[in-house]
Amino acid sequence: MDIQTIIGYGIGLAALIYAIGIFIKQFKTPEVDPKCDECPVLENMKTEES
Repeated sequence: MDIQTIIGYGIGLAALIYAIGIFIKQFKTPEVDPKCDECPVLENMKTEES
């Protein structure tokens, strides 16, 4: 194997591990400021149904 191929595989593997780490971190950390925490639309829909 050429040295360029080995370096290419190493960089590719490092990039893959980095991307998977970011992907997993997004699922594990909760959203700090949810956009619809106290959504008035849902409350209005509940009062209209009653």
